[in-house]
Amino acid sequence: MAIGITQIDLNKSKSGFYYNNTQALIDQYLLGDHSLEAVSALIKELIDDELPFFAEEEFPYTELTRCDYTVISEGIFNQLQHNKMLPSMLNYSSAMYVNFKYENNEFIDPEGEQNYLHSNMPCMVYFQNNIVTFFILDEDGDAYFSYSLSDDDLK
Repeated sequence: MAIGITQIDLNKSKSGFYYNNTQALIDQYLLGDHSLEAVSALIKELIDDELPFFAEEEFPYTELTRCDYTVISEGIFNQLQHNKMLPSMLNYSSAMYVNFKYENNEFIDPEGEQNYLHSNMPCMVYFQNNIVTFFILDEDGDAYFSYSLSDDDLK
């Protein structure tokens, strides 16, 4: 289940400003560089610099950055929706990125290492123009933070 859903506006930092490196990656993305390398770097910078303003103090957000992000396949997206890990009103997009593989209803390390959930937290990141939505996923459902979204937020 999604234990946390957080939206970040690339045009407006919750802290009031973005660090120079983060702002450079944001500018690069907004100017059209949607390469996997650029998007993955931006995701990790947003997790480090912006996500802590949304999460509770004890939230282990660094566990979101240990694996690289790749585009989620439509098949895996559909499996996650079927298993109620993602909201049913959400539609698949090639602008969705994950830091895991999902096989046999389990989160798997993309590099094939054992015990993915021991040191990682599964996350799907959805880019919609200047809005980036983080879906923090967990098989157990222990909520660290949450943000309610309406159907309009996800269109």
